[in-house]
Parts: sequence; structure tokens; C-alpha cells
Amino acid sequence: MLKNNLKSISLFTLAPLLIASPLGRASSQAMHQSPVIAPTPAPQDLMTSSSPHSLTEHPDVEHQVKGNYPDLERKESLPLGAIQHAWDHAKEGAGVYNVTYTGGEIIKIRCREMMTTCIILPSWERVEKITVGDSSSFKVENPRSNIITIQPQDFTGLDSNLVVIGVSGKVYSFYLRSEGYNTNHVPDLAVYIRLSKPSTLASSLSKTKGKGDTSKDDYLEEVPFDPSQLNFNFTMAGDKEIAPQRVYSDGIRTWFDYGEEIKKKGLPAIYAVIDGVDTPINVSREGTKIVAQHSGSFTLRNGHKVVCVFPTSQEAAE
Repeated sequence: MLKNNLKSISLFTLAPLLIASPLGRASSQAMHQSPVIAPTPAPQDLMTSSSPHSLTEHPDVEHQVKGNYPDLERKESLPLGAIQHAWDHAKEGAGVYNVTYTGGEIIKIRCREMMTTCIILPSWERVEKITVGDSSSFKVENPRSNIITIQPQDFTGLDSNLVVIGVSGKVYSFYLRSEGYNTNHVPDLAVYIRLSKPSTLASSLSKTKGKGDTSKDDYLEEVPFDPSQLNFNFTMAGDKEIAPQRVYSDGIRTWFDYGEEIKKKGLPAIYAVIDGVDTPINVSREGTKIVAQHSGSFTLRNGHKVVCVFPTSQEAAE
């Protein structure tokens, strides 16, 4: 009895030691460890997957493959409605201003923003100097010897002036006005200055040339006048209000004679018909006549009034 009690006490005393021993810990861990599970492979990248369902899982990719990209919501980068409606029903010849310059007047020019006005001086004239009153509001350039361009700058609704001095000694004075795109007036885009060539121009330059100088200034060369070569065989058709009394040509120039009616009639713009197209040409005035530096067929225009002038007989044969 006593021995049995001693065995019980001994086992009861040694149990904590067995549990605390390495063997006891191993047995305890073995009893409570979770079962080992094999790792699953990482999913493949859908962009490189060969699965037939990869695109359908990314609808944006599918749309972009087909070129269908989403719209961008943004404001317009340019203002709309900046069209000048004065041009919608403008008459033929609108924007072209023909000036018979005498030197005793100021030529008034209407300019417009985002458009260029071109002043065409006679072919024999050469620009020597240009002075503009307000260079910050009007950009003035001289791209060719007898041509001047004008562009209004940042601001509109203002005016200035322009002075052009030619090698002929002529001084051309202009009044400039800039208007916006919404103006009710058609601007002057082509301004043709008409005036007779000074008789002293060629002689004065010839005196300045040396005796050994045989070069020619083509634009100053005088064309001899031969009355025997004049041809009066022209036909006119159109509005009588702007038609001249007679037309004649020497094969180089053409005269449109209005007689004393020139003081009463509104003079038309004269265009040469070249390859079926009305083409602006240089003209000048001699008394009751307008002289065009061209021969052949012409179109005379003044608003809706039109006159067609064409040569007959020997002039047509030429």
C-alpha cells in the first residue's frame, strides 16, 4: 500500500519534468502542428496570358486594340463665330479699291483684324521710305518695290496714318482704320493706286547715269507712241452707264475715252481678261481717258454694272 502510494507520488512529481523536457516539447508540438499544404502557383499576367478570355476580362484593352479610345471632355482651343458675315452677299469687286491719285487728297483705307491689306503702286514707282503713325497697331511691310502690305495688330477700333515716299518724288498719304471681324463693312484688301507717270522721271534719271552706263531701267523705259498703229475696232457689250465713248489701242496700251462724261460717270475698275480670268492691271488717267497698260479683251466693273470690251478685226488677229 505504501509502495503504491510512493509510485503515485513519484510519477506525479516527475510529470512536469517530462513535459518541460525537449522530448516533452516535441511531443506537444507534434500533437498540435497544422497539416502542411502545398503552395499554389502565382496567377499569370493577364496581358501575357494565352487564355482566350484575357481580353474580355479587360474591356478597355479590347477597345483600344480596335482603335476605340475614350473621348476627352475639354473646351475648344479657339473661339467660334469669328466670321465676317459682310462677305456672305458681297458684290463682285468687293474688297478692291481703285484710286485715281492726284496728290491733293488723303487715301482712306479700311483695314480688318486677321486680314492683310495690299497697296499696289504703279509699276514704274519704287518705294523709297515708309512712315507709319502707330507701328504698334499696324504692321507695315514692303515685300516688293511697288507693293506695301498692312496688317492690324492686337487692337482694333483705332486709326493711324501712313506716308509713302516714292523714288519718283511722289508722296502718298493714307488714313488707316482698323475694324474687328464683326464689322458691317467689307475691308479694303487690294488698293490700286492710279496716276500718270511723271514726264521728268525718265529724263532726270538718265542725266544721273554715266556716259559709259548702258544699263536699262525697264520700268522707266518710255514706250514710243505711233498714231499709225492705233486700232479703233473694239466691241462693247453691257451697261451703258459705265461704258466709254470709244476704245482704241496701239497694241501695247489701250485707251478708254469717256469724253466730258467722265466728270459725271462713276469710273469702273478695269480688268484685263487673261486666260478667261479677270486680272487687275495698272491704269492711269490722261484727261478724259483712262489708259490701261495692256491690249486685248477687258472687263469694266462698277458694283453690279459690267461692260465687256473685246477687239475685232486686226486687233483680234494679233
